[in-house]
Amino acid sequence: MAKHRGMSPDDARAIALALPGAEEGAHMGHPDFRVRGKVFASLPPDGRSVSLKATPANLDALVVAAPQTYVAIWGGRWLGVTLATVTRVALKALIADSWSLVAPKR
Repeated sequence: MAKHRGMSPDDARAIALALPGAEEGAHMGHPDFRVRGKVFASLPPDGRSVSLKATPANLDALVVAAPQTYVAIWGGRWLGVTLATVTRVALKALIADSWSLVAPKR
């Protein structure tokens, strides 16, 4: 079985930008990802994490289940994801969920 190597900021960027209508922007000196002007992901300057929107229930469940990978940030309104310990499958799902929270409903 292959060893998990973790994800990188470039991996997170590619996943975010593959979503419909996603565009890269910036705020406070670091990249973010938006759909129709609304931020759904951000790459903090540490280069080791990605910040994502999450529902309170999902955020709480993830933080309890895997505190080495997930942390509540910005007053518990966003989810911090440690890139070194998250899998590609989980990161794709979390970024897609974050995007869906701000994407326009069709």
